[in-house]
Amino acid sequence: MSYKSKFQKLLTVFVLSISSTILNGQGALPEICSARREAVMKETGGGALVIPGILRTPYGHNDVSSSKYFYYLTGWETPGAWIIIEPGEKVKSSLFITSADPSRQSWNNLEPGLLEAMEVFKADTAYPFNAFLKIAPAILEKYDTIWTVRTSKLIHETLSQVIPEGTNPVIMDARKILNDRRLVKDDYEISMLRKAITVTAEAQCQAMMLTAPGRWEYELEAAIEHTFRSRGCDGPGFTTIIGSGSNSTILHYDENSRQMKSGDLVVMDIGAENKGYKADITRTIPVSGKFTQEQLDIYNIVLEAQNEAIREMLPGGRSLGPHDRATAVIMRGLYKLGLVTDTTSQWQKNLYILYTCTHHIGLDIHDLYPYQLTEYDESVFRPGMVITIEPGIYLRGGMLNSLAASSASQTVKEEIDTFIRVVAPVFEKYKNTGVRIEDDILITVDGQEILSSGTPKEPVEIEKLMKRKSRYE
Repeated sequence: MSYKSKFQKLLTVFVLSISSTILNGQGALPEICSARREAVMKETGGGALVIPGILRTPYGHNDVSSSKYFYYLTGWETPGAWIIIEPGEKVKSSLFITSADPSRQSWNNLEPGLLEAMEVFKADTAYPFNAFLKIAPAILEKYDTIWTVRTSKLIHETLSQVIPEGTNPVIMDARKILNDRRLVKDDYEISMLRKAITVTAEAQCQAMMLTAPGRWEYELEAAIEHTFRSRGCDGPGFTTIIGSGSNSTILHYDENSRQMKSGDLVVMDIGAENKGYKADITRTIPVSGKFTQEQLDIYNIVLEAQNEAIREMLPGGRSLGPHDRATAVIMRGLYKLGLVTDTTSQWQKNLYILYTCTHHIGLDIHDLYPYQLTEYDESVFRPGMVITIEPGIYLRGGMLNSLAASSASQTVKEEIDTFIRVVAPVFEKYKNTGVRIEDDILITVDGQEILSSGTPKEPVEIEKLMKRKSRYE
């Protein structure tokens, strides 16, 4: 071998080593993705699987509707890629990518090329994306069935261009297969979630210590997101929610622009993202550092509801079991306070119970299945699932007036008018109080593990922590 050839070989090894470190600092993820592709193809019953990553629309926007499925199967994050996976004794993967352009190296982030696609990301073959419309039909003409994810019009239109002429394959949606597999996390996914959750719990603690009258909601947001990055996570997995005072009653408040005052509660719904996997932890704390009795009245109902719901989160248990249990505890607690007159009334439940209080987390913050679970899409808990439990009570000022205006029939109107007369004086004590408590739960073989236990939720523990100084002071 000539000196030049030896040098080129060493250079290739060096480049691949750097690429593996910079572009794919995720340990054994390529091998894990390869195993996932093998497992998925065993469930398709034949046919090829065709899925895109992040696509650029003709209008200059990104279509990310299939990107989490693509990442789950490839580990590839760079936009403008498709994969074709073929069944067989050994599954074959062809990756089509937007090739790195040397002329853009001074302007854009380092992008993996064809060599990295095969050597680092374990594709069997790799092609530049501009060859997709030419090569894909030659691959797909061998199959009577094509599996894909029907998540956008752009995907449908692009796929229709690579169906070989003169063929009429059956087009199958692979989401059910992929969703079922993604719901139960493998060891790699659980490790990614553990770090995201641990860092999020630390960020909650830092925010608790920083909270004080006169501070702004965005100061807590800044400390939280700095903690995410400084502890090695990618940043927030969703928009950080810091809602104080009346903002605590707005579920997805994200302006974070209010100055906090003594007597306020503040709801902090936050989550770090680690290698694509997202945590989701909510805590509610008193801005003054000490709960008032009225705040504790509401807080303790939510805390009891959450603790009771967690006991329902066991392998083989109903996925709606925790929600039903939390609802019963909340309605009973509100009845004792005088905020409910009939714990069995559906419209009174609808007034206070605004959402199903569990959802899966993973690559999506509300992972895969419908957020509003119903009896028609209910399942059972399985070991490896990671699920949040987040009951809440939101006593928004004016909600009784809204209730009066919404009555449909004369009978219901009379019930509501009576309800408002009885409840309004009590409601006045608690209005503009919002409380949500959320933890991330791993279902295990013999029970469950609270992954987010690193941040307190007992009132005494919260008040004790808030006396300490944050590292941001």
